[in-house]
Amino acid sequence: MDGKRTLRQINISLQQEEYDKFVNSYKTTVYRSKSSYARKLLLGKPVEIKYRNRSLDDFIEWAVKVRKELKLLLSKESLTATEKMELQRKVTSIEEKLIKLVDLCTQK
Repeated sequence: MDGKRTLRQINISLQQEEYDKFVNSYKTTVYRSKSSYARKLLLGKPVEIKYRNRSLDDFIEWAVKVRKELKLLLSKESLTATEKMELQRKVTSIEEKLIKLVDLCTQK
């Protein structure tokens, strides 16, 4: 062989219910394309599945909203320079602690 990979294509037909099931299963995996996922299934290879922590996702969503609100406060003209510096220091501290918390929660 000359080192080139020859790709072959397989087309399959699925009923809507089957396709929906395939897509829903695909969404729980680490694969970036449906083709990669289908290839693993077709060849009987192990499939990597990702597990989401809904509570952590909700917390992160809340934390992002709080962060945005704090940043909005920082942009207010009514704060003095000293107040803005103090608020910025606290926002930075909160961000760092949230990152550490998320890292701890996502470690395997």
